Amino acid sequence: MGDKVRSLKKGIHTTLLKFLDEEGIELSGGENQKLALARAIYKDGHIIVLDEPTAALDAIAEYNIYKGFNDLVGDKTAIYISHRLASTRFCDVIAFFEDGQIKEYGTHEELLAKNGKYAEMFNIQAHYYQEETEKEVV
Repeated sequence: MGDKVRSLKKGIHTTLLKFLDEEGIELSGGENQKLALARAIYKDGHIIVLDEPTAALDAIAEYNIYKGFNDLVGDKTAIYISHRLASTRFCDVIAFFEDGQIKEYGTHEELLAKNGKYAEMFNIQAHYYQEETEKEVV
């Protein structure tokens, strides 16, 4: 987002939403999501709840968020809700819900070792990404 702000004529004083200011800008879905994530992280609270925080981001931006997630959150307790199970690898503990109930609970490695529903879904998603990567290489 820093590059985006530096590229704007009015910098951080640029109005978001053109209907408020004809010189304003409209952010993309991914930019809006990055801004919302930054606001949540830097808000002075002890708990941060993130519901699909990277859904509108491309794979590279998503990876960069995950890679630095613990550093960004700091001492806050983070509750992270996601259907993309690759994101769970960065979590200390995972609660796997099904039909509104916690069905499995543990670390990523523990849940894979249980070979339950979490492992099944993780492997299906991982297989999909592997197929996509192989298609891109060919």
